[in-house]
This record gives sequence, C-alpha cells and structure tokens, in this order.
Amino acid sequence: MKFVIRDDDACGFTSPEEIRACYGRIWSGIPISLSVTPFRVPGHDRNVPSRYQGSMDVLPLERNTEMVQFIRAGVQDRRLDVTLHGYHHWCCEGQPEFIAGEDLAEKAREGKAYLENLLGADIRTFVPPNNGISRDGLTAIIEAGMNLAGIPRMWSPKERRVTLRSLSLYPRVMWHQKIRRRHYPFILDLGDHAELSCHTVGPRSNFAKLRQELSYCHDAGGVFVLATHYHAFERQTEDGFKVGEVVHELVDRAVALPGTEFVGFNAVWPCRSR
Repeated sequence: MKFVIRDDDACGFTSPEEIRACYGRIWSGIPISLSVTPFRVPGHDRNVPSRYQGSMDVLPLERNTEMVQFIRAGVQDRRLDVTLHGYHHWCCEGQPEFIAGEDLAEKAREGKAYLENLLGADIRTFVPPNNGISRDGLTAIIEAGMNLAGIPRMWSPKERRVTLRSLSLYPRVMWHQKIRRRHYPFILDLGDHAELSCHTVGPRSNFAKLRQELSYCHDAGGVFVLATHYHAFERQTEDGFKVGEVVHELVDRAVALPGTEFVGFNAVWPCRSR
C-alpha cells in the first residue's frame, strides 16, 4: 500500500510554524503533499486569520516570502510535494470555485505555472477547493496537464465527460463503492488523466470508519490518501477525537502495516509524456 498525506489550504497567510507544528514528529521520514492556493482571496472563511477576515483583496503567495522559502526548501529536500488548490479559493454564488467560477481553463494553467516557477515544483495534481469540481473544471485541469485528487461520480454529465474508458471502469468502481461500501482503493486511470479517492480527516470524520478504510486499502494493495487541513488539527471529529490525533494515529497504524510506502502524489500517478 502507498500512503499519501494531503494537507490543504496553504496560501499567502499560512506560516511555516503552522505546518511544522502539525508534522514535526514525522517530518524527517514522511513527505507531505501540500495543497497550495496561489492567489488567495480571504473572505469570511472561519479559518482565515483575524487580520485578513473579510478582505476581498487578492493575496499572492509570493508576498509571504517566509512561506515561499519554506516550501522551496521542502521541495528540494523531498519533504514536500506541491499540488494546486484552486486559484482564489473563493466560492462563487455559494458554489465551490471550480464548479461555478469563470475562466477555469486559464486559472488552471496560470495557477500551475505560477506555483511551478515560484516554488521550483513539478505540479501534477489538482486538489479542488471544497472538494467540488464540475465537468468544465475537470476539463480545465486535464488540459493543464494535472491529475485529480478525488473521484467525481462516474456517471454524471455535470461532473465529467462520459467516455468508453470511463464506462468500462464504471462496474469496477461501483463494486467497491456500492457493494463493499468502501472508497475505490486504486488509481483510476482514465487515459488523459488519473484520479484518486481521498479519505478526509476533519470535524465530520469518524475514526472507526477511517481505520476500516485503511485496513481495506492495505489488504487491496491500493493507495490511501489522508486528506486534512493544518488549521483543523485542534478541532474534534464527530466521535470526539482531535483531528491531529487521528492523523498521527492513522500514520502510526500505516507504519505498522507491512509493505506501507509513504509517498507524495507525484510518485503514484501514471507516467505520461508532457
């Protein structure tokens, strides 16, 4: 089993100390896939620091020189794997950015190029803000040469272009999701891009279910993606555990399972010519 840690929402107001506080115990041996928003618009999100609350001004990552240096060093040391997490991370008419936003193809290309040039990173993964993506959003990230962290519904014209390949994979995905009641544990290779299910560790998560998913994925020899947020570590899951405690407990369980390999997203995707 391959095990990926995905941490979302790093941006122009994130500090390196916040990331170190979450992952300092495992930092030396386990890479973190950091989902970065290049041009954050803070707005009224509860996770925005008080000094930025309510601001609608664009906050480019480059202004946070300390964070930029931190990520660059992490990429060079192979401690960090950078993914693109939207463009502004701003909800449009109450909908996630890559469902209801405009100019998504341009934003996907520009956001990817901006982070690659600024951080010296090879970005092959897109993490949708609020885990929401439409057919147009998916098309935009495919055209920009990225894979998707998440698997939209297999039979939904609103979420993807239905192809012969997706139709051929439909029974396989449904067997895991509907019959076994588990996430699809493997890379979903759709030819022009690939997708991976993610297991969220947050306030709405259940620790017992996550343990079951981890065991299922390990037995299948799949890829387990633990998705969380650095700013949620002190919050509680629905069954009363701290999010940070659950993250580290799942990591410890994965370490104890034979054959577990901790990797970043770039190490799991199929190789394609670019």
